[in-house]
Amino acid sequence: MSEAKQPEPSEAASDDDEDDLLLPPASARAWLLEQLGTLVRARGVAPLVSAPLIEPSPAFFPDPWAGGEASVKRLAQRLLRYAGIEGMPVKVAVLDEGNAPASGSGGVSFEGLRQGTLEFAVQTAAMRDPLVVVPAMARAVAEAYRRVHRLPIGTEAPQQRLVDVTAVYLGFGLLTANAALRMAGSGGGWGRRSTRTRTRLGVLDPQSVGFLLAAQLHVRGLRGKELRAVLRKLEANPAAFVKAAEPVLESEQPPVAERLGLPPREQWPPVPELAVLTAPLPDEGDDEDAAPEERKDEERGVPGMNAGKPVFRVERSKALRLAKLLALPVFLLGMAASRMQVGDMHFPTWETGAAAVVLGVLGLVVGRFLPDRRCSEPKCGQALDVEMTACPRCGGTIMGVIHHPRERLAAEEALALANKADEKIRDAS
Repeated sequence: MSEAKQPEPSEAASDDDEDDLLLPPASARAWLLEQLGTLVRARGVAPLVSAPLIEPSPAFFPDPWAGGEASVKRLAQRLLRYAGIEGMPVKVAVLDEGNAPASGSGGVSFEGLRQGTLEFAVQTAAMRDPLVVVPAMARAVAEAYRRVHRLPIGTEAPQQRLVDVTAVYLGFGLLTANAALRMAGSGGGWGRRSTRTRTRLGVLDPQSVGFLLAAQLHVRGLRGKELRAVLRKLEANPAAFVKAAEPVLESEQPPVAERLGLPPREQWPPVPELAVLTAPLPDEGDDEDAAPEERKDEERGVPGMNAGKPVFRVERSKALRLAKLLALPVFLLGMAASRMQVGDMHFPTWETGAAAVVLGVLGLVVGRFLPDRRCSEPKCGQALDVEMTACPRCGGTIMGVIHHPRERLAAEEALALANKADEKIRDAS
């Protein structure tokens, strides 16, 4: 396959005929179409024009998921079948948190073809989210496809861009377009702040992945209602990239199908039946006597995470917590009741509001006399008793008392300084 260099995003400044926020520059678009055409010449038109557009749903992935290596192996085998590779042995290694695959892999990587076996690696964090592990494995399978068919492959950016092109060519574009740039949030817990993470799959920028998917939809003749049905399966940004590419593809000269070297539509291979592609995998049901999978897709939590490390007991009253506990249910009930009517009777809402206020005040008053003692570790928050010397959950050694979780870092710093001072005194003596 041609390894012509893809223009970098910085070259977009020379293209003044489109919004560079939605489209790759014209020179990059030419490179993308060239690589699609090279794949067609090397491996045929079937994947580009006839392969199903894979979605992350049970209709396309009917295999059981138990959160272990066998489940990830089934996922890889299913995607390999979609890619037209079946019958080759597959090996999967599950990595712990400290051994992540390369950046941009989404936590899943193709490790190589060794002695006829396709080897993959997956990080446990990726296994916890199907919107991460499925597209990441699809991209890894695209890389395996290139290795199996002796297409150029490597770890450098130019060749890794070809893997992203191949993923769309194989029908994985709906998966990888949504995952090319993904924002995800996680809620905070006791003493924690909510966080928002930004993840990236692949090397190509999201606009280029959207353009490739648009090119595939364009040559398949999807327009109007059919195109809108596909766009509804995309997140807002990738859908915008695909929509922006369509008029550009319509105006391409020579036409895109001709540039890609596609034969007339009547000569296209038939669309494979989804029922055949989703049939049970060859090894399903053969391991009935095997031990259950060891689940690896769940958070290990915090038990023992601070063993031998200092923590503090956060002591404050239960006033605010008890006020919320008593008042909030009544307040929510009042809001719901305000929207209800039975016959000519309206539920009185001022009574429930007054009751919520009374209960809230009662909680504040009573809660002042009830101590709330918890571990200062943000991921723990275990309730503690005064006589405890270690947190029973995270294992941390309780080194003192603070009155708000915000004081934890200052207390740790003060403790470290005190320990250094003690060491100096001992050394001097």
